[in-house]
Amino acid sequence: MAKSLNEKVKNYIPNDLVFSILSKLPLKSLKRFRCVHKTWSVLFENPIFMNKFRTNLITIPHSYYDDTSILLNQYVYDPDNGICRSLYLLSGERFENRVKLDFPNPFKIEEPQFDVLQSGSITGILCLYSSYPSNEIVLWNPTINEFKVIPHSSVDSVPPYRHIHKEILGFGYDPISEDYKIITYVYFSRVNDQSILPPNVNWEDFAHSREISYEPVWEIYSLRCNFWKKIDIPLPICCYCKGEGLYMDGICHWPATCEDDGQHYLVSFYLNNEVCFITPIPIDINFDENYIVQKKLLMLNGSLACILWYKYTTTYHILFLGELGVKESWTKLFVIELSDYIGYPIGVAKKCDIFFLKRDGELVYFDLCTEMIEKLGCIKRKHYSTKIIIYKKNLVSIEK
Repeated sequence: MAKSLNEKVKNYIPNDLVFSILSKLPLKSLKRFRCVHKTWSVLFENPIFMNKFRTNLITIPHSYYDDTSILLNQYVYDPDNGICRSLYLLSGERFENRVKLDFPNPFKIEEPQFDVLQSGSITGILCLYSSYPSNEIVLWNPTINEFKVIPHSSVDSVPPYRHIHKEILGFGYDPISEDYKIITYVYFSRVNDQSILPPNVNWEDFAHSREISYEPVWEIYSLRCNFWKKIDIPLPICCYCKGEGLYMDGICHWPATCEDDGQHYLVSFYLNNEVCFITPIPIDINFDENYIVQKKLLMLNGSLACILWYKYTTTYHILFLGELGVKESWTKLFVIELSDYIGYPIGVAKKCDIFFLKRDGELVYFDLCTEMIEKLGCIKRKHYSTKIIIYKKNLVSIEK
């Protein structure tokens, strides 16, 4: 009898200790463990446990941010110089230290209009893309100021009566093959203005060519092979892909929306084996037909999340993903109410500082831990594009 009692005591784990351990688990593991014990099945309904879980999720140090810096990329209107682009290195507890970096022009034209992808910047390499007029892609290592101009793919050589539209949806590093890769979605539209056709193309031939259909194309580029190839992404044809993607641990993620039914998706692409997961994103906010749902992917302390809101409203819902391909694994962990002068999120700094662009053009960030808003102290300007980029220095050549 005494032996049996001793065994029970030895096998007993206090609930406080159990909850402390469970609160430190990743979301995917926690959801799976709900079936182990009856009391664990209702953990997500326990406000005390959920507060502890949320705190751990955004505060426990993650190796993703080791030796990283914050880059502020702005494309703004300056009264003295017109539209100009700038790149700043931010540091300090409140990002009060700001160093302006020389922004290069590796493109073939003067004053090109180009964008900087947030995806893949953690590798130390930035992907620059000039959509007009050349559809050029350039990789840049700011640490050693090295460039690599990416060759055009065969789909760039279409007849002059077609406009090419290229979306750079993923850029990242495949640690298994030690290769940088770029994912693009290319689609075409008809030219309807005769004046922009080259001199050697007459309008009669062009009118006949309008009957020819050009299907959208998915492509992936390998830096090691210096080669583009077509790939299959199992998205419905009605889907369009817009918005910034993310990269982490050999996987590129980007958002997609179906035009037919308004369904939102997360597309996740493994760079090594080229396996793709499509995860529906539940619009877990009160429906309002008067507003359009906005979304942005975030990496919050190493966890993949999606922030949802209605345009011109002040309530932001943050969902965390537990498992790729499983819609039910999305879990809403934060609902934040901000002032009506807040515009929209532009990115996340280390751990849990979410940057917002105010309606008057000023930059602020919201600390999920303290629930406080801090001003960045930037001059109020008209922004055409503003991004926060997580960056890690890389002393290795792009092509090594």
